[in-house]
Amino acid sequence: MAAEPVNKFVEDYRRVRLAEGYASTDPAFARRLPFRDTTGRNAAAWRLRALHYLLIRGGLALAPGVRRVLDVGAGNGWLARRLAGSFAVTALDVDASDTGLAALDDRRVARVRSDLQALPLATGSFDAVVVAAALHYAVDQAGALAELARVLRPRGVIVIADSPVYASAAARDAAWSRSRDYYAAAGAAHLADRYRGLVRDELARTGLFRFVSVATGLPSLTAAFAQLRSRLRGREPGVRLPVLFGWKR
Repeated sequence: MAAEPVNKFVEDYRRVRLAEGYASTDPAFARRLPFRDTTGRNAAAWRLRALHYLLIRGGLALAPGVRRVLDVGAGNGWLARRLAGSFAVTALDVDASDTGLAALDDRRVARVRSDLQALPLATGSFDAVVVAAALHYAVDQAGALAELARVLRPRGVIVIADSPVYASAAARDAAWSRSRDYYAAAGAAHLADRYRGLVRDELARTGLFRFVSVATGLPSLTAAFAQLRSRLRGREPGVRLPVLFGWKR
């Protein structure tokens, strides 16, 4: 992808996330995530992500032979920093600003600025790849998964977390239409071009990984009952934010 579109994406994405409270120029924000949201604006979302972080960390610790970990879409590096005490971690993101990789001041973590669809990394150079709240920003999701598979060793592990997953392409496309309206209202309609939810069947269809769910991605009992009501009424279930572990085939 050409530099200009990526730079424009980073600039507007940063602006919107700052306005939402999902980013901050305060160094304490990244250091305290995911267990405390210093902005105080998205505490419920970070509680779910904290649970997912513990599942990711535990899963990587249990997976045999995992030492070299690539954190894709690392953002401000909070996940990479927390994993660095147990693994050799590389953080990768397109944002090198003070809300992105520049916020990561931990010398234990290597930093790479790159788009997740064209990784400047050697084939088979990682034991595990973590893609947290990032895969849905890939324009070509199948192509991005192929790149992630390439940099993994044989039988390497991929973890996909905190990306919206839908039951069907139709449900995903309906949600994308709402996202387009949201970003248009924020003065950055083009962000929707790089924001597409995932469909579990499409992930499996690539044939690159064998996936299992270790968390359903429903943040509360209220959400669980809402999903159940939808099913009982014959409606398509809504979005989930699961944690998926996959093994390279």
